[in-house]
Parts: sequence; structure tokens; C-alpha cells
Amino acid sequence: MIELNQIVKKYRTKDQDILAVDHVDLSIQSGTIFGVVGFSGAGKSTLIRLLNNLETPTSGEVIIDGATINKLSKAQLRKKRQKLSMVFQHFNLLWSRTVVQNIMFPLEIAGVSKKEAALRAKQLVDVVGLKGKEYAYPSELSGGQKQRVGIARALANEPDVLLCDEATSALDPQTTDEILDLLLKIKRERNLTIVIITHEMHVIRRICDEVAVMEAGRVVEHGNVKEVFENPRQPVTQRFVKDDLNDDYEKTNTELIEIDKNDFIVRFSFSGTNTTKPLVSYITKAHDINVNILEANIKHTKEGSIGFLVAHLQNLNSEKFENLESDLSDQCVSVEVLKHE
Repeated sequence: MIELNQIVKKYRTKDQDILAVDHVDLSIQSGTIFGVVGFSGAGKSTLIRLLNNLETPTSGEVIIDGATINKLSKAQLRKKRQKLSMVFQHFNLLWSRTVVQNIMFPLEIAGVSKKEAALRAKQLVDVVGLKGKEYAYPSELSGGQKQRVGIARALANEPDVLLCDEATSALDPQTTDEILDLLLKIKRERNLTIVIITHEMHVIRRICDEVAVMEAGRVVEHGNVKEVFENPRQPVTQRFVKDDLNDDYEKTNTELIEIDKNDFIVRFSFSGTNTTKPLVSYITKAHDINVNILEANIKHTKEGSIGFLVAHLQNLNSEKFENLESDLSDQCVSVEVLKHE
């Protein structure tokens, strides 16, 4: 388990103090994939570097499996870091070394024999799907392949925790999904705790169990991924979710649409099994309402699907609309009125 207790990180410059992390409290359960999302400058990369003491907190405690990381001796910290591996955005590979030699590097530092290190490295080549590339150099690899080497290297010392700092942001969308699938596979096989720092809500939605949203150094929202997607409370979270769902339909857009008296333009939000139900057909048949779809999208999380539907409902009075709203609420479909005449 990872615990952050009132973590503060300040950088002192000649002119001012910069507060990068502002009194953050977090608990990350062992064996989970925990995501931290935020825009540039939110403090998320500083936060992950505090977990392995690459950055020392100005105040507060980082506790991992009962050990307070920022209070360990140098020798104790070196030993602990072998169980806290990191995957970097720009791979950080040694360009003069082959794939196998890059994976062997942390084992050499840990004092593992060359024979055992080579054997373990070749096994990890298979784990990350690079068989046949054992003796290739980084310059001969694609971005996705380089990141697979980075992941294999991070697994070399058989860590308990894998820290991923923007590990997919330098990759194209297809390669990003392949790397995310690899991380899921590794987590299942090795029961790792994975902490992912990202500015892409797609990454959070695809593989994370929990998410913390950071803004201006603070955690402004935290919870189960599905719950946060279904009910984002903070404006920054709402923006992330809307961007990921490609939900760019604003209330102002309705001004461009002419509707008649007793018409409604609404946004339906739904999740789980509701995403597979024929909602439009149901509304038409059960409530005798004409429905014109204006915009819709569905995305998938680890725990189910989420989605939205913007629709023009024609010729229904307030009582009929209230009956529809009540019926859909019982089915866990929320209704937001965007325009009504």
C-alpha cells in the first residue's frame, strides 16, 4: 500500500517559491492500477517522483508498505528503489546497448551475476513481446518497441510497484493501446501496483481502477474511475471527461436549432448495461415520443461502458416529460434539459 500524508513540495527560486504539490493526501491499494491525471503544470510528474524519492518532499510523508521513503538512509533507499521501478516518457534507453543489455543494466547495478541477468533479460524480452529483437539497438526500434524495452528494464528487479510517468504520451494512439494492454497483462500476471501519470483521460479510462485529478498542485477529485466518469464534480474533471467522450455539444449549440412549442433538447447520460439497451427505441415505444438524435458516443472502462446521447424530443407536455424523466431515472439514465420551448 502507498500512502501520501500531507505532501508538500516547494521549489525555491531566486525570486519566489513555487508550490508544485500542495498538501496532497492519497492512499493507493496494493495490486491496483492508479491513475493521476492533470494538465501541464498540475504537479503530477513531481508527485510521482516523490514516490521513489527522486524528489524529496518539503513536508509530509510518503509511506510504501510501511516504510517512510523520505526518511530512509541512502542504503535503505537504494534497496527500496529496486522494488519501485519507473517507466519514462522518452524511454531513457542506453543507445550504445542492445535490447538485452538495456534490460540487464539495473540487474548489473543490483549485483546480479551476468549469467543470471542475461537469462532474466531474455525472459523479459518474451514477456514484453520483443522476441527476435534481443540484439537490436534502440535506433533500430520503433517508439512502441523502445517503450517495451523500458517496461522490461523496469521489471528486471521484480518490483512490487511500477511507476509510469507519461509512458504513452510520445506514442501514436494504436501503439498507446498496445502498451496499455501490455501493462494490464503484466499487472494480472505479476500482481503489481501500477501508478500512471498522464494528461490523457483515455489512458485512465482504459486501464485504471482509481483516478486522482490534479490542478495547481492539489488533488481536486479522487475516486473510482467509472464513478468519476459518470459524475465528474470539478470543472477540470468535467473538461477531461467531455474531451475523452468527444462530447463537445454545448448548450449554446442549441441556439442554432429551431424547435416548436412542447419540444425538448436533452442530454441523456448512461453507463453499464444501459449503454447496450435500445434507448431511442424504448422511448419511442414506451412513451410515444418522436426522437431525433443530434449527437452520441459510447466509451468503455474496465468496469463497463459510459456514454451520452443528445436528442430532440418532439411534442410532449411537461407531464409527459416528467414521466419520461422518472422512468429513465429508475433505469439509471440521467436527463439534462438543454433547451425547451
